[in-house]
Amino acid sequence: MNSTVGFWGEPTSTVDWCENNYEVSYYIAEFFNTLSSLCLICAGIFGSMMHSKGFDYRFSLCFIAITFIGFGSILFHGTLIFPFEHFDGIPMIFYLLILFYSVNENKKERKFGNWFPITLFLWGSIFSILLIFLGEYYENRIMKLVEFYIFQGTFFLMSICVYLHIIAIVINLKDEKGIGALMIRGSTIFLIGYIGWNIDYHFCTEMNKILNPQLHAWWHVTASYSCYSLLLIAIFDRSKTLGKNPKIKWVCIILPYVGLSDESEQYLPSKVMSSAERELLMQEVSVED
Repeated sequence: MNSTVGFWGEPTSTVDWCENNYEVSYYIAEFFNTLSSLCLICAGIFGSMMHSKGFDYRFSLCFIAITFIGFGSILFHGTLIFPFEHFDGIPMIFYLLILFYSVNENKKERKFGNWFPITLFLWGSIFSILLIFLGEYYENRIMKLVEFYIFQGTFFLMSICVYLHIIAIVINLKDEKGIGALMIRGSTIFLIGYIGWNIDYHFCTEMNKILNPQLHAWWHVTASYSCYSLLLIAIFDRSKTLGKNPKIKWVCIILPYVGLSDESEQYLPSKVMSSAERELLMQEVSVED
């Protein structure tokens, strides 16, 4: 929503969101949308830290992609310059492609050949090039809208495909404690955020007549939490298939993560003593006394 011109000049992005530009800081176009993007970075870093050992590298790539989405969102909302819009959108596409690969190749034996990941990578690369090419015409309003809806349409269809696969995984894991609750929580939070995204996009004028609740900023918060939570289901399923006995665990009853049954042993200074070893140690202590 154009209100004033700040450090980065007039917005050239496809969409100027409902937050008043440069209202809080002369150097940040959309302060609250930029600040809330930190949630994506935190989700990616937290996920990388909690799943750094014992998990497939594909999931590390997913968490890295979430982190890049956050940085891209900061560049985009902080400047509202059209080229920086790609730093926000392209990592989102690659995140979905990696997750799409993960929910399809979730068995011990690969169902598809090398052509599958190569095709997905080429798809993401071609899509990125298309966005960048269309960006050359950012001064043309029609071309900007074409690019926007190509991205939104592709993102929506890919999200539906991934979500349907995750539903199938949850049904298969219906007896696993915590999976159903994680699915319901992640889906509910995502739906609330997505409704807020649409209200912010379509009813900005009406909201500003009353009070702007910064719904797009809240969308960043809900999207980071829900995408992270649903990714955990794919991680859990893959780990269970590989026989690693995963468990859904929580930090402060808010932040979930997948723990492996042998993870506590990784941090023990030494192995647990057997009863015979313990008895021998007690005898040695008695002799010394």
